[in-house]
Amino acid sequence: MRSTESATAARRVRGEESRLRLIEAATELIGERGYRATSVNDICRHAGVAKTALYWHFDNKEGLLAAVLEALTGRWIEELQKRAYRRVLPHQRLEELVDGWRQIMEEEPQLIRLPVFLQLEAADHSEAIQEALRTLFARAESAITQGLEDSLGPDTLPDAGGIAQAVTSLLESVVGRVELVRDQTERDALYDNLKRTIVLLVWSQLPEAIRADLVANAPTLVP
Repeated sequence: MRSTESATAARRVRGEESRLRLIEAATELIGERGYRATSVNDICRHAGVAKTALYWHFDNKEGLLAAVLEALTGRWIEELQKRAYRRVLPHQRLEELVDGWRQIMEEEPQLIRLPVFLQLEAADHSEAIQEALRTLFARAESAITQGLEDSLGPDTLPDAGGIAQAVTSLLESVVGRVELVRDQTERDALYDNLKRTIVLLVWSQLPEAIRADLVANAPTLVP
């Protein structure tokens, strides 16, 4: 009986390992090549698992992509929240947000590229993939909104959700451009301008006290 239980546990562990390898392989390959250019065979070969494992765990390629986006959502939210609550002042949180985005772009760019690629190719996706994308961005925007409201107060920004949506779109917009920028000084300027643009979005709705804080503590970011 004990040997049977041990064998079952071992199979469960191997199954979970193959599932995670498939998710990691799909994240990497689709983040590099795009959705259409990445086949099931490519993913399974890169993961080092049989094709039957993919169908066992996810039913099909779309099911795998939904799982990838779910995992990616968790990583995004964790990073956004970690960055948002590292600092106290609003402008510091916004700076940390952009710096965190830059760090991911430089260390794990596939995590940022993948949802962008999927949006561009979304017309051919199943509803499950579209819903997973909507969930990813909705949770990211919610985390940004929560960070702003925790810093400023829940009713300080009349359209905090709209600002968060615009911030997410701005962060996405640098994905393709930054890949073309090889000069470090130019790349630094790109991210600095991104920070200023995001602050400008928030600026119009900030109360005078917070504006005064920006003037006093971050004059280079004041629009």
